[in-house]
Amino acid sequence: MERNEKTSLIDRIFSWSIKDVFNSDLYKHKLKRISDRFRTTDEYFQCFVPHLLEETRTEFLSSFKSASKAPVFQIRSMEAKGSIGSSSNRLFYDITLKDAGTILGKYQPKSGDLIALTKEKPRRIDDLNPLLVANVFSSDGDLMISVQTSRSVSNLEEKSIRFGVFLMTLTTNTRIWNALHNEAGSNSTLIQSVLQPNTPTPVQSLCCGNDFEGFGSNHVLDIIRSTKLNSSQEAAVLGCLKTSKCHHKNSVKLIWGPPGTGKTKTVATLLLALLKLKCKTVVCAPTNTAIVEVTSRLLSLFKENSSTNRLGNIVLSGNKDRMRINTNDHVLLDVFLDHRISKLDSLFSPFSGWKQRLESIKDFLENTEAKYERHVYELKEAQRLKQNAEKKKRQQVLNIPTLAEYVKNTFHVLSEELETDMVDLCTHLPKSFITSENVKEMLAARQNLQRVRYYLQENASRDDFIKGSFKFDCFKRLIRVDCLKALSLVPKRFEIPDLLENGDTRKFCLQHAHIIFCTASGAAEMNVERTGNIELVVVDEAAQLKECESVAALQLPGLRHAILIGDELQLPAMVQSEICERAKFGRSLFERLVILGHNKHLLNVQYRMHPSISCFPNKEFYGGRITDAKIVQESIYRKQFLQGNMFGSFSFINVGRGKEEFGDGHSPKNMVEVAVISEIISNLFKVSRERKMKMSVGVVSPYKGQLRAIQERIGDKYSSSVQGHELFTLNVRSVDGFQGGEEDVIIISTVRSNGNGKVGFLNNRQRANVALTRARHCLWVIGNEATLALSGSIWAKLISESKRRGCFHDASDEKNLRDAMNEALLEDVSSSFGSLSIGNGRRNVW
Repeated sequence: MERNEKTSLIDRIFSWSIKDVFNSDLYKHKLKRISDRFRTTDEYFQCFVPHLLEETRTEFLSSFKSASKAPVFQIRSMEAKGSIGSSSNRLFYDITLKDAGTILGKYQPKSGDLIALTKEKPRRIDDLNPLLVANVFSSDGDLMISVQTSRSVSNLEEKSIRFGVFLMTLTTNTRIWNALHNEAGSNSTLIQSVLQPNTPTPVQSLCCGNDFEGFGSNHVLDIIRSTKLNSSQEAAVLGCLKTSKCHHKNSVKLIWGPPGTGKTKTVATLLLALLKLKCKTVVCAPTNTAIVEVTSRLLSLFKENSSTNRLGNIVLSGNKDRMRINTNDHVLLDVFLDHRISKLDSLFSPFSGWKQRLESIKDFLENTEAKYERHVYELKEAQRLKQNAEKKKRQQVLNIPTLAEYVKNTFHVLSEELETDMVDLCTHLPKSFITSENVKEMLAARQNLQRVRYYLQENASRDDFIKGSFKFDCFKRLIRVDCLKALSLVPKRFEIPDLLENGDTRKFCLQHAHIIFCTASGAAEMNVERTGNIELVVVDEAAQLKECESVAALQLPGLRHAILIGDELQLPAMVQSEICERAKFGRSLFERLVILGHNKHLLNVQYRMHPSISCFPNKEFYGGRITDAKIVQESIYRKQFLQGNMFGSFSFINVGRGKEEFGDGHSPKNMVEVAVISEIISNLFKVSRERKMKMSVGVVSPYKGQLRAIQERIGDKYSSSVQGHELFTLNVRSVDGFQGGEEDVIIISTVRSNGNGKVGFLNNRQRANVALTRARHCLWVIGNEATLALSGSIWAKLISESKRRGCFHDASDEKNLRDAMNEALLEDVSSSFGSLSIGNGRRNVW
C-alpha cells in the first residue's frame, strides 16, 4: 500500500464484517517482524501499517466479546445528515441522547469513540448482528453527538435503533495511522537519522563545544544548580541544552533512567532551562496520566523559581476529561489550552473585555456621586413604570440604597472583576506581550484597589459616610491620589497580533508557547500553520511508547533534535495482539536505538530503595552501575514494621504448601499465598493504627486471578475512607499497574506452585524488574521455592541470592502465617469435598 493512499483507518474498520473481526489470520500474511534498521522512510512508515490494523482488529474483537458489560447510552432520535465529502459514501447522522446518564456506569460518548448502534441492549455477541458501527466525530453538549456509520441505514431501521454501545476509543490509533500516511511534504529529516545505526560525524561546530556561554546567561546555570541535581542528572541536562543549540546536524539523544534515579526531576529541570532559553519544545508522553505528571512537576519547579505566575509560554494540550483535570485544579488549568483560550477570548472581547472593565471602574471612581444619583433615578423610574403597567394606585415602598451601600457594593463587584482580569493577563499572556513593567503596574493597581475596598469595608456602614462628610472626602482623596493614578498607568490594550483579535486564539497560544505538552499521538495535531516551527521534542517514558506512536512527534515542523527519556529494561507498551507482540510491534524507538548502538546517558544514583532492596536488581539488570544515594544508606531509612528477621528490608518468604488454581479466565490464583498476604497486611495495619504510624503498602502480582482473590479476601477493610484509617494506604495492583509507582512496603505474590517449574510470563525479566523496584523500605517476595528454583528464571536467581544473604525464610516458621496457611488448606479441602455430590446434589459425600 502506498503511503499517500487516502484510505482512512475508519474506512478500513468499516470494511470489516463480523467474520473479519473474528478472523485472527486476517493480516497474518502481511505481518513480519519489525526490522532493527530501514533503508528508506517509506519502508519505515509502511512496516507498521499491517501491525496497526491487526492490533486495532484485536482490540475491536475484545470489545465485541465484552459488549454485554460495556457502557451503554439510550438514543432518543437519529436523523440523517446526508453524505459528507467526496472520499466517502458513508452516511452521517445526528443522534440525540435520551439522557446524560447511562445504564451501566456514567458514559458520555466522546469524539473518537467507536460505538455499536443496536435495537436492544446486547446480552451476547449475536445481538450485534447485523453489525452497525459508528464513529463519533463531534459532540454538542451532553445530549447530541454526530456520527459516521459503517453502512447506510433505512428509515425503518433508523427509527428502531435505541441503544449505543461503547466499543473502543480510536483517537490514538487514528492519529498513528494519519502520521504513517502523512503527505510527502512533511518533515522527515529527523526520522532519517533513526533508520540506521548512529554514525559519528567529523564536523564540529562551536555550539557543540564544552562551554555553556550560548545559554544566554548564568541565570540558567543557577536554576539548574538550585535544583540540587546529582552529577549524572546535571550532566544529562547540560548535554541536552548543548544539543538544543546545535545547528549543524540533527540528532536523537537518549537518557537512561532506571527506577528511583530521579528521572522526572531531571526532565522538569531540563524543561525549566529550555523555557528560560525560549527554546520552542514539544513534550510528549505515552498517556494522559504521564503527560499530566510531567506538566505538574515543571509547574511545581517553576513556582519554586519564580515570584510571579507568568505561565503564558507553557501550554498543556489535550482532552480535559481524559486528562482528569477538574475545575478546582487551578495549577493545571492555568496552562490547559482550552481554558486559556476561554480566558483570552473573554479578556479581549471587543464589547465586554479587559479594556471595557478598566474604563468602567475608572469612570465609576471619577463620577461616583453622579453615578449614584443616576442609579437612584433609574430605580424610581423603574418602579413608576411597573406601577403604571400594573395600574396600582397605592405607592409601594422603594428600597433605595444609601450612598455608602451603593459605593461599597458597586466598587466591590467592579474591582474584583478587574483584579481577576489582571491576574488572568499576567498568567495567560505570553511574556513577549506583557512586560515586567506591566506586571509591576498591575500589582500596584491591585494593591490600591484592595486598599480602597478595605476602607469601604471599615467605613461604609457608618452613618457619617455621606456626601460632603469627612469620611466621604477621605474616600475621594484615596481614589484620586492612589487608585486612579495607579489605574492610569495600567495599559488599556496590548500589542497583540491580529490573529488573537480575529478569534484564532488557539493558533496564538500555540505559536507563542515555548513549551507545549501533549500525548505522543497528540503531536499529530501540531503543524507549522498552527504551532510554527518546533526546535526540540522531549519524550518522557519513551521506552513505554510503541515506536509507531513516536512517528507523529518525529515529524513536527522544523524539528532538529529529539530527547528520549526512559528505561528499556522496564515494561514496554501494552500490545493486545499476540502475533503483533511477537513481531516486536510493542518495541519502543528507545529500545531499537539501544540495539543499534546509540549511546545513552545513565542516571546512576537511586533515591528510592533501601540498599538491601536495590542490591539484586542493580546487579541483575544494571550491571552494578547504580549507586545508592546517601539518604537511603542512612540508618533511619531502615524500617522494621513487623517483628522478626522475616520482615526485614528484604526477604523471600517460602510458601511451599500452596496450590495454583486456574479459573474461568485462565489466570491462576494461589489461595494459600492469599491467606499469608492477608495476614501480613492485617499485622501491618494493626501496627500502623497502634503506633499512629503513616504507612503505604502495595501488593503486586502479575496475575489478575490472584489480584481478584486478594481483593475479595480483604474487601474494603483497609479503605482510607473509613474513619481511623487515614494513616494506612493499601494498593493491590498488577505489575503493569505499578510501573512508575512506589510504596513503603511491597509484597510480591508470585502465585505459581507446580512440580515442573512452569512459571509462564512470570519469566519476563522486564516485568520482574518493575516488581522488584517499587519498594522504599521493605520488599517481601512470597512464592514457592521449589517451583521457582526449577524455573531457571530470574526468580531462581533471587532465591539463591536471598539464601546467600540470609534473607530466605519459611512462612511456616512464623505462627500467625502457619495458622493462616492451615486455615486456607482446610477451606480448600472442605470446598473440594463439598463440591462432590450424589444424585441431584442434595447429599454431600462428606
